Amino acid sequence: MEPGGVEPGGVEPGGVEPGSVEPGSMEPDSMEPGSVEPGSVEPGSMEPGSREPGSVEPGSMEPGSMEPGSMEPGSIEPGSMEPGSMEPGSVEPGSIEPGSMEPGSIEPGSMEPGSMEPGSVEPGSVEPGSMEPGSMEPGSREPGSVEPLETTRDVKPARGVEPARGVEPARGVEPASVDSLKVLYQSCDYIIVDKHWDIRIDSKMWYEKRTVQKQLGLRFPELADPGTYYGFRFCHQLDYSTSGVLCVALNKAAAGRVYHCFKDRRATKVYLALVRSWVEEEVMTLDFSIGENTTEGRTHMMCIQGTDGCENPKPCRTRLTVLEYGVYDGDPVTKVLLQPLTGRTHQLRVHCEAVGHPIVGDYTYSLGADSAPYRMMLHAHLLHLPLEPLPLQAVAPDPFTTPADPRWRPQRCLRTVEGAVETLLEHRAAEERTEREEEERQREERRKQQDERRKRWRGREESEEQRRLCQQWLSEWTDV
Repeated sequence: MEPGGVEPGGVEPGGVEPGSVEPGSMEPDSMEPGSVEPGSVEPGSMEPGSREPGSVEPGSMEPGSMEPGSMEPGSIEPGSMEPGSMEPGSVEPGSIEPGSMEPGSIEPGSMEPGSMEPGSVEPGSVEPGSMEPGSMEPGSREPGSVEPLETTRDVKPARGVEPARGVEPARGVEPASVDSLKVLYQSCDYIIVDKHWDIRIDSKMWYEKRTVQKQLGLRFPELADPGTYYGFRFCHQLDYSTSGVLCVALNKAAAGRVYHCFKDRRATKVYLALVRSWVEEEVMTLDFSIGENTTEGRTHMMCIQGTDGCENPKPCRTRLTVLEYGVYDGDPVTKVLLQPLTGRTHQLRVHCEAVGHPIVGDYTYSLGADSAPYRMMLHAHLLHLPLEPLPLQAVAPDPFTTPADPRWRPQRCLRTVEGAVETLLEHRAAEERTEREEEERQREERRKQQDERRKRWRGREESEEQRRLCQQWLSEWTDV
């Protein structure tokens, strides 16, 4: 049949046998709606593009007029059907087999929600962006019908984006947890731990979920002493914000030995700190008396003598040694080694503040101004106790290194931590030898004084005996 040889309406329904019409022999709009019965057109009998867009009016095809599989994949070119050319419900569920439509053959908005049953679209058959948001109702996808996207494990930050101040670095700065206790030393008498920053040693408050006491109770429940309030005997104190070496005694006698070491000032404690700006004098002794600050709004704070509101100041001394100069988060700072020669509350923090080099991150003594760092940069690095028969010494690793905290960038090193600690311990050992020699000299002098007193007493006794004998002789001679 030549194109145009059949007028609209000239062919009755069922009057054309399957296969009797060759592809391309019929012009668009040459058939009225309903003139083609279901099954009368074999698959593949119509070439792609044989029908122009819009040649099928909405409603011209009844539901079920096309059997499943009657259209081969690719038989309808993308864009050959205008949006809205098929009314909702004109295609029954299941009438289109999976894979029968190529990706992109359905334009966005051409299908209403709910028009496709779950599972009728195979993975990959719908290109990204071909369906508008909301075009699929919840639950219309079966589990597993959508494959997960492949993602990379490492995501690099965008160029030009710097980490914000106050955000914790990625390595070595994890907050404390109940089970994150680090043990440095353990014996039948003592446990020495590396206390985390921003955690209390003990607390009576119910809301304090993380304390060293609870960490010890979780790790060593069998070592807790029910005769004590907290279960463990803490030999000394560390501030809430300070990290580092903390000694715990497991019995009363052991606690007493350490107590006398601190009382007699024979214990050696060494701290590491980052302080603001660059300290000019490499080695110095800070000698400021410290008292309680009674100023309103500054409770639980200490201050140096001469400050308004300073009450009951006591002598305090701290030895400061410069280790490194560098920058922290772009600001100039100095890494120092601190040795408290006396023991007062907040002594190191107040002394550093007094000389114009406050400790980095000290929120309290900066009155809230230094809030950017994730912690206060003060760490108890070493504890040496001259116990008998053997001394006890423990070292907590240095946290102020670039691998542990990338914000700290040293620029010039004057001395290493190990070298400074060794020098300090040698100096301390020399002081102890001098103290022992002085004590021995004083004991020898006391011994000599006691011997002199004994000799004088012995001489007095001899004189009394002679006087008695003389009186006895005189009395006997008189009687005669």
